[in-house]
Amino acid sequence: MKKTLNWVVFVLCVTLFAVTFSCATGGKSKTPEGNGYLATGEWRPFFDNENDGDSTATLTEAVETINGETVTTYTINGNVTTKYQYGFAGWAIDPDDETLERLKKATGISFYVQGDGKRYAVKYKTKECESDYCYYEYLFNTDPSGEPTLIEVPIKLFMQPSWGAYKRLNQDSFTGLEWQTHESWRSSPSTNPFEVKIWDARIWSN
Repeated sequence: MKKTLNWVVFVLCVTLFAVTFSCATGGKSKTPEGNGYLATGEWRPFFDNENDGDSTATLTEAVETINGETVTTYTINGNVTTKYQYGFAGWAIDPDDETLERLKKATGISFYVQGDGKRYAVKYKTKECESDYCYYEYLFNTDPSGEPTLIEVPIKLFMQPSWGAYKRLNQDSFTGLEWQTHESWRSSPSTNPFEVKIWDARIWSN
């Protein structure tokens, strides 16, 4: 009898741990649909031409089937140089009104990437940071084997780079999302060119 009771207690403990772990690692705050909201707006590349640099970036939109789902993808190709001392290149979404309002209230964002094994930064832009471009950012790596990777970023993990003037994050003044090569002004020939594909950018909220 004692042995049977101990086994029952063990099974209950394992079940409780499994449930607790599942809740702890769920990560994303689900919307009523359970899939988040797809970010919509105008996607575009950007680079340092307005700073007299000669870095490059091009963006190609396509409809593809990935893991059995039809999705719109954005493939970005580019090259970063140091003609402009702090050379940079990347891509952005200029959100439509609905997406803009959702991002002001978001608890997190997610997106899929397929890249070249390099590190990139996603930036949450606010008006307070426009003077020195020290936007809140989150760094992530792409898989060097080219496998698709899901990136999930709670808003609380966006941080300003240490070189800028600290400003408290004010989501009400959100202006847009950008992705950029990381520390591109230090690039060497071995880190160029770059190529990354992104799709299914979603907004999460309580």
